[in-house]
Amino acid sequence: KQQAVDLIPDGHANKLVRLLNNLGNAFTCRFEHLGELGDIENAILVHQQTVDLTPDVHAYKAGLLNNLGNAFSYRFRRLGELRDIENAIHVKQQAVDLTPAYGHADKAGCLNNLGNAFQSRFEHLGELRDIENAIHVQQQAVDLTPDDHADKASWLNNLGNAFQNRFERLGQLRDIENAIHVKQKAVDLTPDGHANKASWLHNLGGAFQSRFKHFGELGDITEATVAYKQATENTSSRPLIRYHAACCWANLCSRHQSCSSALDAYTVVLEIIPQVVWFGQTVHRRYEELPKIGRIINAAAAMAISVGDLPRAVEWLEEGRSIVWKQILQLRTPLDELRQQHPDIADELLRVSQALDEAGTSSFQHFFQDIDLEIKYRSAEEEAQNHRRLAARYEQLLQEVRGLEGFGSFMRPKKFSELAPAARNGPVVIINVHYSGCDALVVCPSPPIIHVPLPTFSYGEAVKMHSELISSLRAGGDRDRETFQYLTNCMVSNFILKEILSKLWVFVAHPILSALYENTHDSLPHITWCATGAFAFLPLHAAGIYEPDDPTKNVPVNISDFAVSSYTTTLTAMLGSGPKPKQDPTKTSSVLIVSQPGTGKGFLPSVAKEVEVIQHYTTSDHTCHLTNESATIGAVLVEMSKYEIIHLACHGIQDIENPLNSAFALYDGRLDLNTLMRLSLKNAELAVLSACETATGDEKLPEEAVHLAAGMLAVGYPGVIATMWSICDPDAPLIADKVYANLLGHRDNSESQKAKLTPVYALHEAVMHLRREVGEMNFVRWVPFVHFGV
Repeated sequence: KQQAVDLIPDGHANKLVRLLNNLGNAFTCRFEHLGELGDIENAILVHQQTVDLTPDVHAYKAGLLNNLGNAFSYRFRRLGELRDIENAIHVKQQAVDLTPAYGHADKAGCLNNLGNAFQSRFEHLGELRDIENAIHVQQQAVDLTPDDHADKASWLNNLGNAFQNRFERLGQLRDIENAIHVKQKAVDLTPDGHANKASWLHNLGGAFQSRFKHFGELGDITEATVAYKQATENTSSRPLIRYHAACCWANLCSRHQSCSSALDAYTVVLEIIPQVVWFGQTVHRRYEELPKIGRIINAAAAMAISVGDLPRAVEWLEEGRSIVWKQILQLRTPLDELRQQHPDIADELLRVSQALDEAGTSSFQHFFQDIDLEIKYRSAEEEAQNHRRLAARYEQLLQEVRGLEGFGSFMRPKKFSELAPAARNGPVVIINVHYSGCDALVVCPSPPIIHVPLPTFSYGEAVKMHSELISSLRAGGDRDRETFQYLTNCMVSNFILKEILSKLWVFVAHPILSALYENTHDSLPHITWCATGAFAFLPLHAAGIYEPDDPTKNVPVNISDFAVSSYTTTLTAMLGSGPKPKQDPTKTSSVLIVSQPGTGKGFLPSVAKEVEVIQHYTTSDHTCHLTNESATIGAVLVEMSKYEIIHLACHGIQDIENPLNSAFALYDGRLDLNTLMRLSLKNAELAVLSACETATGDEKLPEEAVHLAAGMLAVGYPGVIATMWSICDPDAPLIADKVYANLLGHRDNSESQKAKLTPVYALHEAVMHLRREVGEMNFVRWVPFVHFGV
């Protein structure tokens, strides 16, 4: 269509009336399917240009206005800006006024669309006259349309929504009865397999549910669940509609029907999620859907736990965490076994995966401002279309591979039996928090899962604690390393942290440790925390009562007295990861040190000392130090493959708007996650991220663990030392000194070579030393240091 527009002269009527309009409609259609904002922006620009160039007497002017109004309406639903819905109503009213009252084929459509715009403004502003106007014009649209008309069901559905909106505002039984009647008729007029059938069923279910809320008749719940279930089964409809219907179905079953019915519904939810967060969308777009998905996963797991199906709860929590991360990593999965048996399909899958990976994380942005300026636009358009073709081919190849003998589970979600080995080096504690309750599932070698109910903790409490933690750190300046080093008073932050750590001990850590000690007798076991929701941002590793309010009744106690803590993003991240055994146990690991004291938001004076203490434990032939102008993005990427340990002493940047842009500040720019995750390192052992907020993550994406530490795990480092918030600059050399002494041993002391520790135990001892140095109650200084991985 774009090529057709380009080839026809500006003054040609066909270009004016048909091709430009069709191009705008194509943009709108793709926006409906993929939700990319650029598409609806382009649609508005094209339609506006067409309207501006068309006189009112033109036969197609009403239709052009109608299409422009629809585009404004779509953007309003996406962005919520009142100006867009005002514009939509204005141009749609013009379209109605230009269309003859009787005998014109487009009259009903224009009336229907105007009614939809009135409904949208009513939902935004709540003014009753808008919903009255909506019902009036949409009833006209229905009355003008025969039952065999292709759009009759759509007009009925929209009229039903208007009746339901007025019912929910005024509570009149007549309105909800009318809503159910016309929505049922819309469903009856639509054949199975029609693309809109799921939408009509979803809306019918909503009408039954609305009547139940008002009158409490359980029969309405039955009718609603049937409608929602049928909506999910209409596979030709859009995945997002089917997903919402499945969520409603699951929610109703959880509250009003049997647990088995709820589990069936949640199973469907999990099956649809990969279609909602699709490879054919950009990573940024996929991230926009994730906050809502995380909450439904927690609900599903809570239901599975409530019926005692613990393996299914673990599987669902695993499947619902780090969805986009796992998609990105899936595109980089080695295909050795497949290549041995089926080299041709393995090679094509690798080629398509690499191309799709590049397309999904591309930062190319396109802007469409003038129909005659096509070069930039066409490049972006071709890229977008190629991205979706690649995604379709990738899905096709996966299905082909799964049809091969022995590859039926290829790249499918893992069963619990496949996840259980993650606990081979110590228990993994998965915490699920949901409004219905809070539970810990401890994955162990034996028994495989220990369920620890946490009845005194709640979703609201977790959210509140996280909010208090973030507020106190920001107020104290503890989110910025260059200002934090000058702080002399962190009393507020420390007081709030003391309260948070105390609650975490009493309500969470202590019950879990009590259950664990019934099954383990290790003197200082290694526990790995895999937390969901707001728990993903809370310092579970430091939980404890550090200064009892009543010393006669309580003694200081904290988790480090009983266990060494790590974190993991998922169980999958721990599978196949582990310290690589060395042929010579006395061999010193090689270390790449990257230091940038002056690049970023401020100067870091302790970086030089940090480098010095590391070099004390290494030799020149096992160490590479890149600093200042030598520490460029290219140089660091080249050297990373040569060294087993990387130590980054620089500024870290957490990009909330685009998490994959989170980065380390180097001499010539940012080394971001997007770039790092294209690496695949074979000999990596440990990444030490002595930078700010390297394990902070995005508050809107708690299940994704979108931070630099997770990125380094994805690159291939089995262990990562990182920080939950900004550290005090002089503390970095102290931690580095103790960590590397424990990791590498003193190079001039042969006895110490026998006492080397794994990274998590090395960090544990280093933090214990820092606690003694700065004072145990100075939580903001020692709590942020954490270990990820194995």
